[in-house]
Amino acid sequence: MLQLRNHTPFAAAIAVFPNPAGIECVYLTVKASFRLGPQGPELLPKPVPLLAADVYWGDPATSGLRAAADFTLTKPATDIMLLGHAVAARPVRVLDVGLRVGPVARTLRVFGERRWEGAGDGARISAPEPFERLPLRWELAFGGIAAADEGKPPESEPRNPVGRGLLAGPTLRNPDGRPLPNIEDPRALIARPQDRPPPAGVAPVAPAWLPRRAYAGTYDAAWQATRAPYLPLDFDPRFLNVAAPELVAPAYLQGGEPVELSGVTAEAPLRFKLPVCTLATVFHFAGREIPQPAALDTVVLEPDLARLQLVWRACQPVDKHALRLSEVHVRCAEYGHGGEG
Repeated sequence: MLQLRNHTPFAAAIAVFPNPAGIECVYLTVKASFRLGPQGPELLPKPVPLLAADVYWGDPATSGLRAAADFTLTKPATDIMLLGHAVAARPVRVLDVGLRVGPVARTLRVFGERRWEGAGDGARISAPEPFERLPLRWELAFGGIAAADEGKPPESEPRNPVGRGLLAGPTLRNPDGRPLPNIEDPRALIARPQDRPPPAGVAPVAPAWLPRRAYAGTYDAAWQATRAPYLPLDFDPRFLNVAAPELVAPAYLQGGEPVELSGVTAEAPLRFKLPVCTLATVFHFAGREIPQPAALDTVVLEPDLARLQLVWRACQPVDKHALRLSEVHVRCAEYGHGGEG
C-alpha cells in the first residue's frame, strides 16, 4: 500500500495523473503556510489544507476564480497571486497597488466608482468617488459582456467575461451612465468608450478564459477516437499556470526573493523575503529510492489575512506500475519534523 511519509510541518498529499505525454505519474504536492509578522514570514502551526478543486466567488459563469486547486500537473514556472483588497488609510479617489516578488513586478491603478457621462464623441469619464477599500477581483477589472446591435450576438471580453466596462452597439454609441472598471493598468488607461485594454488583475485566471483556454489543446472527434482520455497532442503546459500572465515568473522561484506589497493595507508597505525551504523528496519505486526535485510553483499572497502560502510539486513517472511505488518521503532542511513518520 502506497504511503506518504511527511517529515515536514507542511500539508502534503500525493495524486496519480497522466502527464501531457500520457505517461502515468505520481505527483507530490506540498503546501506551507506562513503568517506575515513584523519580523517576516512565520510558519503557521496549522497549514492551510490542500484544495482539491477550483473555487469560484459564485456561479463560474458569472464570477471570477477565488482559489485554484492545488492538485495539478507540473507547472512550467511559478504562479504569483494576490488575494485581497486595495486599502487606503483614509478616503481616496485613486490608489496604486504595487506587487513585486523577485523578478516579477505589477502595478494596478484602482479608482473609486466612475461612469461615462454623455454620448458619442462628447462622452467623458466622471470623477471617481472616494473609497477606502475595494476588492482586487476580476469583476472590477475591464471586461464583461455587452449587448450588440439587433440581430447580432452579444460581445464578450474572452480574457475576463465577468468584468465591467465593455461597450458595444447601443452602449458604445451612448455610454451615458455605464460604469467603468475600477481596476486598470496605469500604462493603458481607458480614455474613450471604444478602448478595450487588457484586463488588469492579480487574482487567478479561470481555465475557460484567455489566455489559458488557448493553451488547452483541441478536443475534437480525432482526439476522441485516437487520444482520449489523455491530453491532446497540442496541449500547452502554460495552461497549468493560473496566475495573471504578468504574474507568471520567467522560471521557478527558489525562495529568498524579496517581496514588496503596497496599497493593500492601511499601514506601510509590506516588505519581506520568501522563506527558503529546501525540500528533499524521495520516491521508493520498483525497489529503488529515487530523489526527485520539488519546484516552488505557486506563491499566494493574502495581505487581508496576513498570510503567505507556498506550494511545491514533485513528480515520479510510474507508467502503469503505480503499485510498485511503496513510499514517498518528503523532508525540509530548514523546518523540522511536524508530520508523519
